[in-house]
Amino acid sequence: MAVDEALLRGADRRPVLRLYAWEPAALSLGWFQPQEAFTDAAASAGAVIVRRPTGGGAIHHDRELTFCLVATPGEDGYPSGVQPAYEFVHEVLREALATLGAELKARGGDAPLSTRPRDATLCFDDHTALDLLDVQGRKVVGSAQRRSGGRVLHHGSIPLSVPSLTPEAGSLALATGRDVSWDEAADALVIGFESRLPSPFLVDTLSPEERERAERLVHGDPDDAGSLDALDR
Repeated sequence: MAVDEALLRGADRRPVLRLYAWEPAALSLGWFQPQEAFTDAAASAGAVIVRRPTGGGAIHHDRELTFCLVATPGEDGYPSGVQPAYEFVHEVLREALATLGAELKARGGDAPLSTRPRDATLCFDDHTALDLLDVQGRKVVGSAQRRSGGRVLHHGSIPLSVPSLTPEAGSLALATGRDVSWDEAADALVIGFESRLPSPFLVDTLSPEERERAERLVHGDPDDAGSLDALDR
């Protein structure tokens, strides 16, 4: 989470797509959620608790693909508005996951665009209008944004299998009827985002400055804590 925020706050203005998994399993809390409300649930799942720089409900990260897209709103193909940005990212994801055999669609209907404040809720236990659901109505993709310094961090979680804390949620395995590996899902996302952004991604590593900033964020350096320009579900 600190690395994602360090990328958001860094000087590099290129679009960045970071894909990762979790070891050990974790329960990430949205920015405004009370940690004490999730202690027992995390312990029951054998998950550590971390806090995301983005909003939304708590997410049980176990066997999944997490993506972090950092971009400049209104540039490089990323829309400037909050809702258009969600629509853009989720359409890229819908198309990318369709290549794996997952038939997904936006929730739509009378669901809200946002469900703030989140309190003690789990992200995959409720739906917003732009969340991607499988044909059985199970949530497979949710995401959240944070905007700061003219940049946006767009977080999303794609379970490969159903997390134990949200047994009613969907997963790529359920949506495709087969086990989808992390590498297969990651490749699909890279191809999907490259098809919609102006330049192909270059495989890269964190710069020394990004690593240092992430370490400072982990240890709560007030100079890097920053303030929220905009935080949206």
